[in-house]
Amino acid sequence: MRVSFRLAIAYLKKQKGRTLSLITSIALAVILVFTLNVVPESKNKHDIKKAYENFSDYHVEYSDINLEIVEQLKNDKTIKVINDVINLGDAVSNKGVSISLNSYSEDFIDSYGYNRGPYGYELTKGNEPKNENEIVIEEKALKEMGLSDKLGQSIDFNIVKKYTDENNQNQIYSKEKSFKLVGIVKKPDGFYEDNLYYKVKAFTKYTENQSILPKELLSHSGLLKFTTSTPSMSMANKVIGKYKLDDSKFMINVQLNEAIQNYEMTKGGEIKITNKLIPMVAAALVIYNIFNIILIDMTKQIGMARAIGMTKKNVRYMVFIQSFIVLLIGLAVGFLLGALASYIGLISIYNEHRSLYISKESLIEPISMAVVSVAIASIFTIYKCGKISPIEAIRSTNSSKSIKKDRFYHKLIRKVFGLTGYMAYKNIWRYKTRTILSILSISMAGSLFITNMVGFNQYDKNVDRLSMMIMAMGESDIILSHNSNNSSEYFNEYTDDEVSQISKIDGVSELTKSMNVTGYLNSNKENISDYYKQYIPLDSDESSLEIGTAIKGYDKSTIKELEKYLEDGNLDDLKEEGDIISGVVSNHFYSGTEVSSNASTLKDLKVGDIIEVKIPVTNDKEVKYVNQKIKVAGLLNPDYVLNAEGGKDSRFQVILDENNFENLTGKKGFNNISIRLQKDKEEAVVSKVKEIIDKDGFKEMESKYDNRKLSTEGNEKLKKEVLVSVVLTMVISSINIACIVITNIMIRVKEISTLRAIGMSMKNIKKMILRESIIYGVLSSIIAGIFSSYNVYKSMQRSNEIFSKGLGIQQAYEFKIPVVEILQFGVAAILICVIAGYLAKNKVSKLSIVEGLKNEE
Repeated sequence: MRVSFRLAIAYLKKQKGRTLSLITSIALAVILVFTLNVVPESKNKHDIKKAYENFSDYHVEYSDINLEIVEQLKNDKTIKVINDVINLGDAVSNKGVSISLNSYSEDFIDSYGYNRGPYGYELTKGNEPKNENEIVIEEKALKEMGLSDKLGQSIDFNIVKKYTDENNQNQIYSKEKSFKLVGIVKKPDGFYEDNLYYKVKAFTKYTENQSILPKELLSHSGLLKFTTSTPSMSMANKVIGKYKLDDSKFMINVQLNEAIQNYEMTKGGEIKITNKLIPMVAAALVIYNIFNIILIDMTKQIGMARAIGMTKKNVRYMVFIQSFIVLLIGLAVGFLLGALASYIGLISIYNEHRSLYISKESLIEPISMAVVSVAIASIFTIYKCGKISPIEAIRSTNSSKSIKKDRFYHKLIRKVFGLTGYMAYKNIWRYKTRTILSILSISMAGSLFITNMVGFNQYDKNVDRLSMMIMAMGESDIILSHNSNNSSEYFNEYTDDEVSQISKIDGVSELTKSMNVTGYLNSNKENISDYYKQYIPLDSDESSLEIGTAIKGYDKSTIKELEKYLEDGNLDDLKEEGDIISGVVSNHFYSGTEVSSNASTLKDLKVGDIIEVKIPVTNDKEVKYVNQKIKVAGLLNPDYVLNAEGGKDSRFQVILDENNFENLTGKKGFNNISIRLQKDKEEAVVSKVKEIIDKDGFKEMESKYDNRKLSTEGNEKLKKEVLVSVVLTMVISSINIACIVITNIMIRVKEISTLRAIGMSMKNIKKMILRESIIYGVLSSIIAGIFSSYNVYKSMQRSNEIFSKGLGIQQAYEFKIPVVEILQFGVAAILICVIAGYLAKNKVSKLSIVEGLKNEE
């Protein structure tokens, strides 16, 4: 064992170049795997910490459920903590800001994460309410209402409460109410950024004798924690099913859950695994080739050692020790440089300066992959070296197989590429195994690069056709609406001044205004399509149903534009006939489960049918539902659902002429605006519109420009990851090529010296070596091009099937051989191989003809 160790060390020292190549290959692969683990882990760990700061540590927020359910939740063994408050409806301001009004509770406010101080929650300003005429309001709500934070001011609200009566019919209760502002609570700014689900809150004193809402309309809201340490979606779903809750009223702490789930997802994903695996496989191929080269170089020494008494076991120990030493050094160097690379990666990929988080998995995975790679690569060498016969090893001068006879294409190669090209081609196939493995290691990197780059580039070029967010906007470049959680559709609107300012912006080519409210379609089970019945509660035994319906008011020009989506009917005359109003109906909706827009709500609905809808009517500040008969003047086809503005906001839609809409609902202002832009001025217009609407009122803007930017940002990060993997794999492969070419030269010293002795110039010998290197690059590029083209074709075929079935896009991707990407990789591969060949040919310059002819190795 000691002899084996000494010989292993001695050889590693003697062959510094090969030892360095082995260590470098292992280190580079470790750096990549380690970095691809640590960078997203560090980012997501930081995101989790911020999520706890911004969104608190509760697991579920429930709202508007009855006392009986609350008592059952308190007794549920899967729930550890519950902080309950009385829900008093929504307090709606005169600008339409809708605030969830609840009873005041220190436990709730603390658990929700308001004003976290060193000793728990603290009011930002003021004190708790002492009666039902005093109120504590969230600071964000005050800002959106355009009010100051001055305590003692009186604020007028309309208390609005939606409820279901004893006949299971939807109703609205509304009442005017004034409050005195006595306190303010505040959430961190990060709570509101990129958070689609929050609802601003206010709190008042609750007593049994309160007069804000009738007692029968009181409900409960609150926060709870499961017995698990983090939010559990599966447990939330079990509770929803067990107590038959509406999932929209039992919401998991979405942002905290997403941050935790994103961290878990950093460990998987097909692209991430491929990015790690390919460089490690390339490293294994390099290690295998270099160990085989070492074995060739050591054959005579092993034979001599065996002749003087060294056992097979000790010979194998020697190779094992060599493998173990380079593995340890490679891991150490890899982790050291990997930490530096990870920090740089956080800055370059995510543009963030953050401390690194290194988990056990981040260490274990690269160690495991490196150990397996080295073990697989060296096990064959260990086996071979034990089979070497002492006598044959001592007699061996060249392990290369005899050169085979020329085949029919060899003459063509010689004619086209000359003697040096012919000899280069013959030389690379002397050791077929090493050549094939070397080409494979490069072509794997090529396949990864070409396949991913084609996908990324195709998506970026066709993002407007392939992004659901952008497609849903139809022909509009900007859609202005209101935050559905925090504003009331009955009272919010865009002012004439805002509309005027927006229409005057340079770059706005067309502006369309509309009115939108949510009502209900009155129907019964017999008229409901079989497909829609899956959305009806299983325990529902009611024969009559109320189906959520979007009711819209358009001007005549906007209605006329719907003609391209018309399935049947006439849009020219939407008139009022007695107590019946004509309207256009969309009976189709998008089904996520079926990935289709062909699903319908009512079966056998046709033009001329009379339907009845329940519409919210606003009279001053009072809101109530009124039943209205609608005659179907036109039916819209499934394309409207996917391509028109707001086409997916409900499963059934009724579109009315704006005058009929105003007369019916009492609502005169516009709460939805669609804007078309000049393409070269998108960014500037989007910025100016944001400035106009961001003042107050929870106004929202969706733009194709922002959606396009959001859709492509993820691609950019993945591109960087893929490019890092490709570059490192290519570096590892270049080491492989350099080692092989150099070794081939060393093995052929006598042959090369003979060629020089009979008149071949050094220039031609160097040319032969460079052409040998170029052949590696060319063959690798061809193989990578073939495999990646097939992968791209299959991937596009699958994507086209999905888009065709779900979105009606017949040819989302058009397959073309990725010539540009193949050429890009081909140039890089040939360049890498030429550099490797250049390093190798320098060895030739140092060779003496006489010494070379005497060489027996």
